[in-house]
Amino acid sequence: MDKKIQILLGSQKNVTSVNVDTYDKIEFFNKESEIIDYNINDAVNSSDVFETERENNAIYRIYGKIEYLSLLNGLASNYTKIQDFLVLQTTGNTKNLLNSFNFYLVKPSTGYTNTIYDNIYIRYFEVIATPNDFELFPAGFSNNVYGEQNYAFTFKKDIDVSNYFDNFGFPITELFLYAKYIPTQNGFTNSIVELLRYNDWQNNGIPIKTVLDTTTPLTIGSRIYGDLIEYNQSEFLQTQLSGQTYSIKTTCYDVNNLHINLVWKYNPFIPLRLRYFSNDISTANTGSTSYDILSSIPDYAIPVDNVGNLVWRDILPQGYIDPLTGIGVDYPFVNGKRYLFSTNILSVSSDMSDVKTQQAFSHVWFSKNASSLNIIPTNNLSDIGKPCL
Repeated sequence: MDKKIQILLGSQKNVTSVNVDTYDKIEFFNKESEIIDYNINDAVNSSDVFETERENNAIYRIYGKIEYLSLLNGLASNYTKIQDFLVLQTTGNTKNLLNSFNFYLVKPSTGYTNTIYDNIYIRYFEVIATPNDFELFPAGFSNNVYGEQNYAFTFKKDIDVSNYFDNFGFPITELFLYAKYIPTQNGFTNSIVELLRYNDWQNNGIPIKTVLDTTTPLTIGSRIYGDLIEYNQSEFLQTQLSGQTYSIKTTCYDVNNLHINLVWKYNPFIPLRLRYFSNDISTANTGSTSYDILSSIPDYAIPVDNVGNLVWRDILPQGYIDPLTGIGVDYPFVNGKRYLFSTNILSVSSDMSDVKTQQAFSHVWFSKNASSLNIIPTNNLSDIGKPCL
């Protein structure tokens, strides 16, 4: 009760006053209200809250490791002969992952080019992070099987993919680490510069080696010529038919002191899997009166005709691995971000489809002047599993 009353006794007023009873009216009341569902407190399941927050959040922090495998790794920058490609240089000015590539983060873009086939397209990519957003550094004492340094990388900014869609309206389920080679001069007096080329399918689906512009820097929003894909609308499916291949032309002397061009090849797009589409195809009609059916249609569903039929594939939830196919992802989710760690191999190999390159390496004898070692094992393999004496 909030009402407060102070009473002065009669005996305290004057010498002739006496104390008397005092009365006051007190009102008791109760405010009633109806309890509805959302006002009822219930037990909170922390696991359910975590799963809901993770599913509703599409922000990624991307980091990982790169293993660089190539005869160009450890190559002297002033090389002049083919023998230089076969000798690992550990000192001086040499080529390595740090000074041979610029790394970008790209996503499937819009504006694919249709080839002479109705369902075959040339896919383009869009830059969403530049080398300024990328850190590459030696991964401690980690080496590959050849004793060469491994590298770790991280992007310094968060990547929000919630509003990313490709040319056909598919939500982005993959990003790509784009490795762009940096052509340099060799050791010749006329300073011959290396050449970088890419596969250009034009409009007929036949790849043509085309010189890639390496002088103009890429910025956020720049478009990059990509790979060849097949689009099946009724199956809500995109399939890569041919990956992109970059070619590096290097000039040197062969074993006969003749001027030759060695060609090296690699795939510049390293996939970073964010999530997966389900293998099951879902269909519905927008004319349905069922609320459950209409509410199940995602925004990215694709119309397959003019009478309201839609097709789509659901995105598998984080943490779910399909028991039949084994596909799915379960990335750590902390502080409102999914942490994607990716281990990658960047392989730059000799292009043996190039005649001159194939002929040059055919003269390399890996067994010539080799010495055999008579190594006697200290243990007998037949004793494996027996108790020690």
